[in-house]
Amino acid sequence: MTDLSDQKAAAAAVPVGPQKMTPSEAFVETLAANGVTDMFGIMGSAFMDPMDIFAPAGIRLIPVVHEQGAGHMADGYARVSGRHGVVIGQNGPGISNCVTAIAAAYWAHTPVVIITPETGTMSMGLGGFQEANQLPMFEEFTKYQGHVTNPARMAEFTGRCFDRAMSEMGPTQLNIPRDYFYGEIKAEIPKPNRLDRGAGGEQSLNDAAELLAKAKFPVIISGGGVVMGEAIEECKALAERLGAPVVNSYLHNDSFPASHPLWCGPLGYQGSKAAMKLIAKADVVVALGSRLGPFGTLPQHGMDYWPKNAKIIQIDADNKMLGLVKKISVGICGDAKAAAKAILARLDGKALDCDATRGERYATVQAEKAAWEEELTNWTHEKDAYSLDMIEEQKKEPGNYLHPRQVLRE
Repeated sequence: MTDLSDQKAAAAAVPVGPQKMTPSEAFVETLAANGVTDMFGIMGSAFMDPMDIFAPAGIRLIPVVHEQGAGHMADGYARVSGRHGVVIGQNGPGISNCVTAIAAAYWAHTPVVIITPETGTMSMGLGGFQEANQLPMFEEFTKYQGHVTNPARMAEFTGRCFDRAMSEMGPTQLNIPRDYFYGEIKAEIPKPNRLDRGAGGEQSLNDAAELLAKAKFPVIISGGGVVMGEAIEECKALAERLGAPVVNSYLHNDSFPASHPLWCGPLGYQGSKAAMKLIAKADVVVALGSRLGPFGTLPQHGMDYWPKNAKIIQIDADNKMLGLVKKISVGICGDAKAAAKAILARLDGKALDCDATRGERYATVQAEKAAWEEELTNWTHEKDAYSLDMIEEQKKEPGNYLHPRQVLRE
């Protein structure tokens, strides 16, 4: 992967001010302005003209066997790097192969830009080469769709797709009729426009601090926003100030270190019983960088653990997520890192109700974690009657068998 210095060097070489160029040059220069150094896809005739200048602009086209793989690679690239993931393909069936991968990126809030060259404008509606209506394919799974309506607007739409992918935290689509790459235009390459996300509103932050000051058993849910916002240290600091157990939201086990004594494991499907039992005790829950998706809060292991009477403080950079799945007491639209720091600052020097039970709560956390670990250690097979019958049956058959739980535990 190209390092950040190469990315900055590529962006620094972008022309400044209005200049004559081809639409392909405007497109590639805007990619370079946004620090693009790697793209994923299959070479196709629909974008031959800009492809010839990818390499001189410092952009690698990484080929794949199937476009779905290119989409997933762009998604993974963006998650790991924090930069845009870019995927491109041939119009029609090449692009349609990417739908599943873009849907995955949408639900992961990944800034992927899918570039979809389209059949030429003079053959649209006439059954042009691999003609397909490409915007509806991705409408449900993109935050913004830019359709280049004139070659002179190539840089404008390209830049907007890259800006929106970051500001809206999800995939965007750049749809380009293939004949719009050619000709001569006068264009100015737009500078990337990135939002400076703050901690949230003063009143909501004050309300959150007040709730936490009176909490007897606060619990923190550390979500994907903690990872994306590089807020793990701030989450740790808030947990330590409160003496609060920290549970991971579903599929975000990397949002809090398992080595930390206040870590309790993930909620939701196949999650940690310790995490579920502890959040069930909460009177105040801080959902830090989490949309509180239904799959991550559903009953599991026979436990409907979500605390029905707890006050919920939800912090998410997307205001549309606040209170969407679970009823909340305080909603903070802000960056996870900045919000955690702001709440911590408001708690500084305050006497908290939970300070009096810090030792008792810590002992409870360790006891629940130890009980769950012991259960896992003894987790060799199911205990239900059907499974026990199957185990007895297998004893009569030749060869040795491992129960699926034994395999998982090993």
